[in-house]
Amino acid sequence: MFPFSSLVFAIGMMGGLQAPKGSILHIRLTSPVGSFASRPGARVEAALIAPIAAPGGAVVFPAGSKLRGEVKSVRRVGLGLVHETASLELEFRSIAGPDGQDYPVSARLIGVDNGREEVTAAGTIREVRTTASVGNRAAHYIRDALLMETHAQVAVWAVNSLVTQLPEPEIFLPAGAELTLRLNAPLPAEPAAIAPGTLAAHGPRSFTAQERASLQPILATAPDRTQASSGRSSDIVNLAIIGSQSELATALRAAGWIEARPFSIRSRLSTVSAVVRGRGAPDAPMAGLLLNDVPADMSWEKSLNDFAKRHHVRLWKLGETADGQEVWTGAATHDIDYAFFRPGGGLITHAIARQVDHERDKVVEDLAFTSCVDAADLWERPHAPRVLKNDTGNMMETDGRLAVMRLNRCENPAGPVVSADTLPMHGGAWELILRRQILNFRSDVIRQNWIWRGYEGLRYLIAACEHKPAKEPDTAPVETRTSKLQPDWLTTIVSLR
Repeated sequence: MFPFSSLVFAIGMMGGLQAPKGSILHIRLTSPVGSFASRPGARVEAALIAPIAAPGGAVVFPAGSKLRGEVKSVRRVGLGLVHETASLELEFRSIAGPDGQDYPVSARLIGVDNGREEVTAAGTIREVRTTASVGNRAAHYIRDALLMETHAQVAVWAVNSLVTQLPEPEIFLPAGAELTLRLNAPLPAEPAAIAPGTLAAHGPRSFTAQERASLQPILATAPDRTQASSGRSSDIVNLAIIGSQSELATALRAAGWIEARPFSIRSRLSTVSAVVRGRGAPDAPMAGLLLNDVPADMSWEKSLNDFAKRHHVRLWKLGETADGQEVWTGAATHDIDYAFFRPGGGLITHAIARQVDHERDKVVEDLAFTSCVDAADLWERPHAPRVLKNDTGNMMETDGRLAVMRLNRCENPAGPVVSADTLPMHGGAWELILRRQILNFRSDVIRQNWIWRGYEGLRYLIAACEHKPAKEPDTAPVETRTSKLQPDWLTTIVSLR
């Protein structure tokens, strides 16, 4: 992530710039790609959604820069006769600089912002086994209960064919899907003035000393922590936004965020359905947190294809105004997995990413990408905690700084030009029905025995002894003892996860 106080592109007398090896690239696909229809050699395009900076903060490539690459390898599920899971390997080879020149890039994929996909240590996108969903496991328990009666074969067929709804096993990343790359080698670029009218030319400026002085008394009185309904301290307040509610809502929608629904019987049932079926819930309700004993005025999220993961931010409107504009404070965190039997969280809740500053910066970068942000900065808060826990026991680490933004009128929100999603995600209806039967059958043959159950139990035991937390965003995947029990050659036939 980049410091928002250094968004001015370096030009002129500095000579060549370069992004060092290990720099993180956050990109958004502008063309769809999927394991069912994409083939090796197919073209892939994306856009930077956060600038790449050189040491010292000078921007080497601004947000909006175009990356080009190709599909390196594909493994599709098809009917499920050979493969249980899909895989996809992408390679980005060039990036367009602000001077109009294409620069070669060497980078490895380390993350995909989706729920059911994972990235291996080698940089390959792999789909998690679809027959491991909560709904499919429950269907197997129902089937086992039914088989206690000898005349229940019709009911068993109904459970497998009608009740069991498998998540999509093919990988499909639509235009707009976000990926994270890490440079394998330095990325040089010659500094050049950015043409007027481009996205980076209208990037956020830093606040003036006068603006900071007028905002300081307002933000100094804002609390640092939210509270749960139980009274326990929870998420840290890490955002402050100046602008009207309509401007803020417009900017968030343009950035791909969706406002969460309030809690109701219907919204709760839809969330349970998403959990059981292994699917996303774009506008799922969010647990209520309080700021000064007041619930959030707005809650926004960016959901993925599995409810286990999502981005979310809660926003409160302060009673004071800055130069006649409304002032909002927010708490942004990133759900990265399910958590069970947490104190204050009930049976099931979410685990959040430990480095909460990444989610703070993502909100700013997403809004800045829409050209709806006039000024942005990171303000020091020496009194803010650096290591803390939320109300469900999640550890959080932060640099304590507050991201402050002032919105413009956001009349023409900008974004990358994305192509229409014309790439097929999967086959026709009969193919889907046949694939579901085959995947269920082979899962039964492989896993309904004591050998598999013993292996699975051993794997869970090793994972528990390792005490490995969920992977943090922006960190490269690493091999573990359990992942070594799943060699790549074996996953071409059967998924061990």
